[in-house]
Amino acid sequence: MIKRIKDFFSKNPSLWEFVKYTIFSLLAGWTELLIFMLLNYVLPKNGINKEISWFIFVYPTEAGGLGALIAFVISSVIGQALKFITNFKKTFKSTNNILLSAIGFAVMAVIIVVGLNLYVGGLLNTALCKVIPNADLAGTIAKAVCQMAGFLLAFPVNKFIQYSKNTCDFSHGMNCQR
Repeated sequence: MIKRIKDFFSKNPSLWEFVKYTIFSLLAGWTELLIFMLLNYVLPKNGINKEISWFIFVYPTEAGGLGALIAFVISSVIGQALKFITNFKKTFKSTNNILLSAIGFAVMAVIIVVGLNLYVGGLLNTALCKVIPNADLAGTIAKAVCQMAGFLLAFPVNKFIQYSKNTCDFSHGMNCQR
C-alpha cells in the first residue's frame, strides 16, 4: 500500500506538492487560528475594544473593536511567516534567492492579510456578530473563512510565480533558467 502511494506521488509531483502545502498550511493555519482566538478573547476583555472605523477597516465594539483588529493582524503575520518558512524549502524546495522570495511573498501576504483578513474579515466579523450572539465565535468563523480563501489563492501564486524554478537571477548578469 505504501509503495503504491509513493509510486502515485512520484508520477504526480504537483499533487505531492499540494499535499505538503496543505499539511504545512494547516499547521500554520491552526497556529494562526489559536493565536487569533487567544488574542481576540484576551484583548477586548481587557479593555482593548475601542471601535475602529478607519479607511477600509471597520471593527465595532461589539465585534471586538481594536482588540479584534490587533488579533487579526498579529495572528496573520505569524501565520504567513510560518507558511513562507515551511513552504519555501520543504514544499517547493525552492533554490530561488530567499530575500527576493521573501519580498515577493511579503507583497502577496500583505494583499492577503490586508485584503482578506483585515478588510473582508472585518466585514464578515461585523456581519456575523449581528446573527451570532457570541463575538468570539463570530470572529473565529470569520477568521477561518478568510484563512481558507487565502490558502486557495496562495497555492497557485506560490507554485507558479513565487517559488517557480523558472526564474531569472540578475545578480551575475542575465541568467534565466526555464
